[in-house]
Amino acid sequence: MQIQIATAPCSWGVWYADGTPSGTPYPVFLDQAAEAGYQALELGPDGYLPTDLGKLREELAARKLFVCAGTACYAFDQGAAFADFRPRVEALCRRLTALDAKYLVTMDESDVGLYSEKKKDFTPAEWNVFFEKIREMGEYTKNEFGIEVVYHPHVKSMVEYEPEIIRLMDYTGLRLCFDTGHHAFSNGNGVQGDPSAVHFLRKYAAQIVYLHFKQVDGAVYRRVIEEHIDADTAFDINVMCDLPDGIIDFQEIRRALDEMDFNGIAVVESDMPRATTEQAFASARRNLDYLREVHIIE
Repeated sequence: MQIQIATAPCSWGVWYADGTPSGTPYPVFLDQAAEAGYQALELGPDGYLPTDLGKLREELAARKLFVCAGTACYAFDQGAAFADFRPRVEALCRRLTALDAKYLVTMDESDVGLYSEKKKDFTPAEWNVFFEKIREMGEYTKNEFGIEVVYHPHVKSMVEYEPEIIRLMDYTGLRLCFDTGHHAFSNGNGVQGDPSAVHFLRKYAAQIVYLHFKQVDGAVYRRVIEEHIDADTAFDINVMCDLPDGIIDFQEIRRALDEMDFNGIAVVESDMPRATTEQAFASARRNLDYLREVHIIE
């Protein structure tokens, strides 16, 4: 097992290009990511970090950071075909190629409703159109830029539950960016030692080439289930927590990755939308220390 650990702007509460919801300025994110001990990062929402290549290189070099992947979030339920998204994908891939990044982490931003209810009305034909856009995107980035699209199943999106994930892999042929926390939230049992992420890792090892390490707070999750709280509110009340504190057993994650002989990138994501920069910085350091404690990294 060889893992390259990275971080991303979302661990500082940055989910959108304007820096919201946390409002963390990008120089602060870069400063604190480097000081916490990370060397690699995902670009995060396109436009948060400088899109001017010269400026971005200057900012990264000043902190001895490099980019391991880009992040592409699109409402794939909109538009007739991949061509509607291609200009944005092309611009991002040109930047990634110049930065020697080999992956594009892609997730869905479709409006699925407060509780993912809208997608229940999708017909088989509509699902095929949806998947075809993503398949074409993966083919395009690979053929034109040598960049692999790794699909990120995500809470409150078109692809979050295991049957949806399997259907996407079967249709598109894409491999996954597997997020432990998102998977456990949507597919787990919410109790200590929840095995859902570990089981999926072992079952689909060949399709998982990129990881997001995230953790679920069991007490908050139980409240979410008992009170029927929507996913957006769940994240606002910190259903995701630091890696040492939640229901996913990262010792088991390590054993699964050892069995897989995993050799790739793992991004530490805390998803703390309301955290101060001081809280985000402390979390980033603590999570890195914990990964050393459980021997996922040295």
